[in-house]
Amino acid sequence: MRLFLKIVFTVFALQGIGQLTLKPIQKVQKIQKIENIKGRTSELTLGARFIKNTLPFWDDFSITPNGTPDSVRIWGMDTTRQWNLKNSRGVFVNSTLAINPPSYRVVTFDGLDANGQFYGEEQGLTDQLVSDTLELGLYNEADELYLSFYWQAGGNVERPDEGDSLILELYNLSEDEWETVWSMDGSQADTDFIFYQEAIRLEQRFITDTAMFRFSSYGDQNGPFDAWHLDWIYLNGNRAADDFFYQDVSVNSEISILFDPFRSVPLNQIDLAGLPASVEATSMNLNEEPDRIGLNLKYILKIIDLETKKSLFSGVELIEDLTTFFNSDPLVIDAVGTVTYENVSLSGIPSGDSVVLQALISIDTTNIKFLDNSPVNLRVNDTIRTQYLLQDFYAYDDGTAEYAVGTNILGGQVGVQYWVNQPDTLTHIDIHFPNIVPSSDGRAIILKIFNDLEDSGPLISQAITINTANDINQFERYQLDRSLIVSDTFFITYEQNINEFIGIGFDRSNPEASGYIFEALDDQWVRNKRLRGAIMIRPVFKSGLDLVLGSGKDEFDNYSIYPNPADEFLKVSGDYQKIEIRNLSGQLILAQEKQEVHDLSTLDMGLYLVFIYNDLKVVTRKLIKR
Repeated sequence: MRLFLKIVFTVFALQGIGQLTLKPIQKVQKIQKIENIKGRTSELTLGARFIKNTLPFWDDFSITPNGTPDSVRIWGMDTTRQWNLKNSRGVFVNSTLAINPPSYRVVTFDGLDANGQFYGEEQGLTDQLVSDTLELGLYNEADELYLSFYWQAGGNVERPDEGDSLILELYNLSEDEWETVWSMDGSQADTDFIFYQEAIRLEQRFITDTAMFRFSSYGDQNGPFDAWHLDWIYLNGNRAADDFFYQDVSVNSEISILFDPFRSVPLNQIDLAGLPASVEATSMNLNEEPDRIGLNLKYILKIIDLETKKSLFSGVELIEDLTTFFNSDPLVIDAVGTVTYENVSLSGIPSGDSVVLQALISIDTTNIKFLDNSPVNLRVNDTIRTQYLLQDFYAYDDGTAEYAVGTNILGGQVGVQYWVNQPDTLTHIDIHFPNIVPSSDGRAIILKIFNDLEDSGPLISQAITINTANDINQFERYQLDRSLIVSDTFFITYEQNINEFIGIGFDRSNPEASGYIFEALDDQWVRNKRLRGAIMIRPVFKSGLDLVLGSGKDEFDNYSIYPNPADEFLKVSGDYQKIEIRNLSGQLILAQEKQEVHDLSTLDMGLYLVFIYNDLKVVTRKLIKR
């Protein structure tokens, strides 16, 4: 796979066919600095989880925010000890790169460091995850200490090849060295969509007051290649060698897109009759015996307004029969359930400039709280929350770029399709230009807006300068030379003027967005069928003092048009230089300099928009021609 991707990049560059290509990005992410906290105890309480520098040791990363290099709590946090945060490097906690993990979020190993930078040009050590020091002096080999974990090779990113590896090492205090106790080569990982569980028994030489373990990956150091994912890492005593089922049923995926295929829509564009249609998530059962937690499991969906906490939807309980949904093999995770709520509708969405909705799906498992009667609370992964910002823009993406996408030739063109439920005024375009090598910062591209890619020219064509993101997943806002009325489908495209790769952020979390990506090949626009994800280009419908849409009185009361409805002529009051009359698709119908009477005799009957221009602003009025 890695070799194939490299060949693809090279062939595209040499042939110059301009086909869409993915490249790794360099995330400008500030590494969290952990200060030396003197005099603190070794026990910490965080949310619902009890953390201690002794057993049990457990982390499923479900309460660790996406993008965090490591959980910075039980992974090398204690800087008063011999080992500190610097020993863990480059791992990435996320909810999208793995396929069907044991629980929500995993930790990913690849060839990018914590800032998304390349480690180098060679094969070698890439990411590493090191535990904090564990005080195991009260235990011995007879206590049956086992370290277990689930792993997956590849998932939604590039799969490791032969010679790439993931290894587990334990620290031998007496020899002052790390010993490899488990390893997996890329050639042994025969699937990229299944999680496997491993269980390693700790021998006496590893059971000390300075016990530690670490995972390390080896592979390509120059990108998001040779990826491994870990989840549900658990170290405890009194564990039998053949008993690795757990009373844990979790929601293990993001909640499906509420306003499919968009992750965000303008607040005034929500069609309450048709959006959203359904809400879906997946779940995982790590238990072999369903009767240990009851035969039926309840899933509850709620959608609330985060500011007021008002419920906009409260779904009926869905019941899952655990006699048919359980894991029969503790070493292979394949029991995945799907929870789907049909005919979801929202009611009482508040008005305002923006609203943040939160959709959550929770599991009712009140009779299951802890793991093996220990202070590990398995309910922390029973609820998944997804937020949706409803403001003044459309977005297919979730705001996080996994790759950069683009073309690499002079004249290469890429486009994204959007549509509105009712006419609106397009004023800005938001684009995320991630950090890539070579940098595109300061380059110029031609931004074009089309009503139709096949039969018409661009409604707007303007040059913009690329401003590469200074922070992780940062968007740059570009104002259009003039505001554009859109009433149905429209396309945002760009054309580049150099034979060099220009990349825009690409989000892998929304495969439904793939069908709305277009590329121009041999002067023909072609719908994307290869890449799965969303290009991070967003149309913005920004209201403000420089644009007024309406026919009534407002703060620009000195501007008016009359008569309205109009027959043969139109008068405009106020200080202005010229007018433009456009249809609701934004097409220019008539343009005239300032005059006493504007002739409308050539206009057909219908509704139009009159743009009144002066030196400071553009005022828009609705006009009915009869």
